[in-house]
Amino acid sequence: MLGSSSLPFHLPILLLVDDDTNVLSALKRTLRGVNASILCFDSPVDALEFCQHNQPNVIICDQKMPQLEGDELLAKIHLLWPQSLRIILSAYQDFQKISAGFNSGDIDKYICKPWDKQELKFIIDKALANIVVEKNNDHVVEKPPDSPPVNFHSMIASDESMKELFNDIRHAATSNAPIFVTGETGTGKELVAKACHLESYHQQEPFLAVNCANFTENLMESQLFGHTKGAFTGATSSQEGVFAAAKNGTLFLDEITTLSKTLQAKLLRVIQEREYTPLGSNKVEKFHAQLISASSNSIRDAVVNGDFRDDLFYRLNIVTFNIPALRDRGDDIFLIAHHFLKKYAVVENKGFQRFSRDCLQILGQYNWPGNVRQLENVIHSMIIINSGIELNSQMIIKALSSSIIPLKDSLTRVIKAEINTSNEPLS
Repeated sequence: MLGSSSLPFHLPILLLVDDDTNVLSALKRTLRGVNASILCFDSPVDALEFCQHNQPNVIICDQKMPQLEGDELLAKIHLLWPQSLRIILSAYQDFQKISAGFNSGDIDKYICKPWDKQELKFIIDKALANIVVEKNNDHVVEKPPDSPPVNFHSMIASDESMKELFNDIRHAATSNAPIFVTGETGTGKELVAKACHLESYHQQEPFLAVNCANFTENLMESQLFGHTKGAFTGATSSQEGVFAAAKNGTLFLDEITTLSKTLQAKLLRVIQEREYTPLGSNKVEKFHAQLISASSNSIRDAVVNGDFRDDLFYRLNIVTFNIPALRDRGDDIFLIAHHFLKKYAVVENKGFQRFSRDCLQILGQYNWPGNVRQLENVIHSMIIINSGIELNSQMIIKALSSSIIPLKDSLTRVIKAEINTSNEPLS
């Protein structure tokens, strides 16, 4: 439609692709006023031909289209222009294909039809803010990326895998699609969920966190759905559930694999229909919040073993964030340890300022099966029960020895060596 030659553009290029011209018109009206040249294609083949000669900065395309489906189109554009922002727009519940696109990196965001005008405008404005026009060359280029922050919503990192995670959170947080967070115990799954909330357009709305493992089935159902007075024995008054209390914000369900099959089925319906009914009520209520779920156990294994519904898994697993274990984060162990040293020295009004060399050696060699949470607890304990300006090997040996988590064999040898060369008693 626009020819095959490269065209000069003095604004970022926003590509809209949908075989329904009415949808294209509605999209263009929604995005009126954005700082971009908006180009509309009702044929994915024509859109791809255009992209072979021109760099689009943002692409919004429908999933179900003749000739070429949306995920296939975005995969081809990803190969041509990997820096582009690729958004899939669909009213269909084709979660498996879209999830595969997310995992491969072909799809950056998913937005459900009918779209929220404010949300869509927010996403596009935020994306375009990172793009400038190189006027002398009459083409659009990306700004050089800023150095990723060391402290990202209370998560501290220098490791590249964590910096990449922070960047992925920024991209995904502007979508209302379900997010699933995986990681060992203590890696910071709730912090990741909170970061997604704080990066989102609904950051002023509530953020509610519920650990599913803390409740029996009946209590969990009441916690989620709420109940009316007299709904069950002991229900002396009506109570709002977290589906309602989350409003237009974020609901974080931790350890979701512990839900019973009955509650899994009910949660699936809430996600599909975006509505629920409180216990004891006949009134259907709308569910507006973004759902983020997490598990420290393998949800895929739970599906294979028949403990978790596969259809619910596909609904929850649109975007997945895997938090690396602390032992896999290189020198982050020392960065985080110094952060906790400063924090708890102030909290406990102690004079500690540094770690001894042998203490740092143990910090680096220990496996930290409890991850960041265990590291925080160990350093806090060391500061509480000791005095001085330096945390040393004797202090960390004592703190680790009181842990319920067994010491790794290699570290046990390190500790024995430290004990044998020390003249100071452990207690």
